[in-house]
Amino acid sequence: MPPPCWPDGLDEVWAKSPLPGQPRGQSLVEHTWQVVSRLADLIHLRPNLPAQIEQPELWQVLFWAAFLHDFGKAAGGFQQVLRGKARRWSYRHEVLSLGFVEWLADDLPENCQNLLAAAIATHHKDLTELENDGYLDEADEDSNPIGEMLAQLSPADQSALYGWLRDCAEAWRDALCLNAAQVPSPTFPPLEHALARLSAQNIRRRLQRFAAQVRRWDEERFHSPDPLAFAPILRPAVLLRGLLVQADHLASAGNDSLPPPLEDVPALLNVFQTRMDGFPAERLYPHQRAAAGLQGHALLIAPTGSGKTEAALLWAAAQRPARLFYTLPYQASMNAMYDRLNALLPGRVGLLHGRSTHAMLQRLMEQNYTPAEALRLARWANNRAALGYYPVRVSSPYQMLKASFQLKGYESLLAEFTQSAFVFDEMHAYEPARLGMIAATIGYLAHHYAARFLIMSATLPHPIRTHLAERLPGLQTLQADPATYRRFRRHRLRLQSGSLLDEPHLEGIRRAALEEQRQVLVVCNTVQRARQAWQWLRGCLPDDFPLFLLHGRFCGRDRLRHERAILTAAGLGSQRRPLIVVATQVVEVSLNLDLDTLFSDPAPLEALLQRFGRVNRLGGRPPADVLVFDQIETAFKRIYHPIEQVEQTICLLREKTAPVADGLELDEAELPDWLDQVYQGSVLQGWQTVFEQSAADFEQNFLAGLLPFCSNPALAGQFNRLFDSVEILPESLLDEYQHLLESDNPLLASQLLVALGWGQFQGLLNRGLVTAGDAEIPPVARLPYDPLTGLSLPWEDPPAGSSPLPEEDF
Repeated sequence: MPPPCWPDGLDEVWAKSPLPGQPRGQSLVEHTWQVVSRLADLIHLRPNLPAQIEQPELWQVLFWAAFLHDFGKAAGGFQQVLRGKARRWSYRHEVLSLGFVEWLADDLPENCQNLLAAAIATHHKDLTELENDGYLDEADEDSNPIGEMLAQLSPADQSALYGWLRDCAEAWRDALCLNAAQVPSPTFPPLEHALARLSAQNIRRRLQRFAAQVRRWDEERFHSPDPLAFAPILRPAVLLRGLLVQADHLASAGNDSLPPPLEDVPALLNVFQTRMDGFPAERLYPHQRAAAGLQGHALLIAPTGSGKTEAALLWAAAQRPARLFYTLPYQASMNAMYDRLNALLPGRVGLLHGRSTHAMLQRLMEQNYTPAEALRLARWANNRAALGYYPVRVSSPYQMLKASFQLKGYESLLAEFTQSAFVFDEMHAYEPARLGMIAATIGYLAHHYAARFLIMSATLPHPIRTHLAERLPGLQTLQADPATYRRFRRHRLRLQSGSLLDEPHLEGIRRAALEEQRQVLVVCNTVQRARQAWQWLRGCLPDDFPLFLLHGRFCGRDRLRHERAILTAAGLGSQRRPLIVVATQVVEVSLNLDLDTLFSDPAPLEALLQRFGRVNRLGGRPPADVLVFDQIETAFKRIYHPIEQVEQTICLLREKTAPVADGLELDEAELPDWLDQVYQGSVLQGWQTVFEQSAADFEQNFLAGLLPFCSNPALAGQFNRLFDSVEILPESLLDEYQHLLESDNPLLASQLLVALGWGQFQGLLNRGLVTAGDAEIPPVARLPYDPLTGLSLPWEDPPAGSSPLPEEDF
């Protein structure tokens, strides 16, 4: 809606340059109205936040910060730049905006004046950047530019800005449903007194006061025996900057009113019934009903296929969160979950990971958009997801960890996480060091920012449950009832002696598919082994027999092509015909498959259980055979560390299957106890040591170091190393890459990149087989690449591969 009151004398004061083809830029009044409107949306999402953080003036300070934040753009030099009459303005408009804080100071206590000044001054740059630019120096024509900035504000514009505040502020507040209790009416000084307060001395004093406050916080925290105890003290400043920056960015990006948050439970059940073929609310599983009535943190353990996603949404609806974050460990599973949730809540779900723009582009291209229009919409959707527009977002946990690394803008992330709900799916997928970071951050957000968490998995080892309970007060456990587990008796476990790649065993795979007419899944622990199995089977099957290969060393385009071919042939609801899928660990959670039988390399128990979940997924057929081979190869030690975890898993499976000759029918209710038997002795001790050290280090070195108005660029490299991967371009695809860069859809070029681990990348650099890359072209590898088998590395026997890479992404 348009502003209810429009000031006089400011129509020609712009905030933004004209868009291409437009004669005029956006006016300062219009931009400010949009920022204040988006801020009101954010306030309405969290109405009780001031009381929760014990900062009753929070909304008052934020409203005036949003109103005043761009007043400095009225300077003549800045207006010349917006009109294309000057190349740049050498000053900071947000520093000049500080002068207008004096007009509101009479109604605010000193600490709120400091917060107001800090929010305005740092809505673009950190405090350290302003210090480096000389704005905190004593008055000196050569060192401090504030006086020159003030001289560029004409008396007419100063008076018009004053009249805008005096005549329109209350009308704007009321139109946005912010009542006088939230934003009291100010007492403005008379015009002549107000103009007299616009001085370089007052602006510099404001800067110095809040800078001194930040330094005091930092020093007191440094000398504190418990630096994390300072989080509540710093929280109002964090949220103030975060919410203002988010509102400004949402408005600048042209976003309209935010969509409504997630429905309550009854409304969500209606959505299920409408959009899920008449979802039978009266026949919810017991764990789904329990989730819909639970308040607070929860742990959900239920079989794959028993409606955990619906249970998670019902739990989230019961929390009435400001935002919902649905987190998963792999890009492919994030993409699939986005499709699923967006079908339920169209237009209200965002997708955010390292290649989410490309994922959105692919979906739009399939809807017959032109390449240019698809690119524009994909970037627009990704931008909205990053800015917090959508009430539901699908992402990896590394989006959450971004805030812990104090990357620039981290305050906006913490503001978004405040009073939000998080669903962590497949928590077991993270190795202990990363899990320690995740658990530390979960505890921090739950304790200091009122975030609530649902952790869910088909299986979860006892150590993970224990550490989560320590960090999430009142954590409640939801578990499927015995009747549900009986319904999901889907697998018959067989432990097989030898190696999966032994020729008699490969012959058994061929026979199961070709003669017994089954859909067979083969899971190998390395790319090289997967290729060997695929090549052997390819040589003994008819040319037209469906045989698929999937691993982590395909480029994005070929990976997507293989995944879609597999889902078309073997996904839920597809017509059943015999086939073979040979894959690495990437299949464990990335594809929604329902195959007939499994042949698997040995692996940790939780990984094996995920592989089992790709077979007889819904339990609609008699228990399916899942075969695990017991030979542990040397190469497995590079993937699973410590290898004792695999060894204890095999010992456990041997013990469980020994009494039965024709395989053990799995009771999934017993699997948590199986996991606890694996996590004993040296396995448990090693896991605990790595996890606890990682969590403690992360709390002290990262979470305890968060300081508002200041980012820490030095930590960006450490954050990037979390992903343990580098994207390279096979040399054979270089010409196509350059052609796509020059096309009307340059984003498609990124689909030709292949992910490698840092160690693999360094090995290629040492051999001179890969370039370092630059701003235009990524590292180019002089290595064989085949669309059917992927990238080959020089230390392997071509065309063999190596271990699959972690796919977690930011």
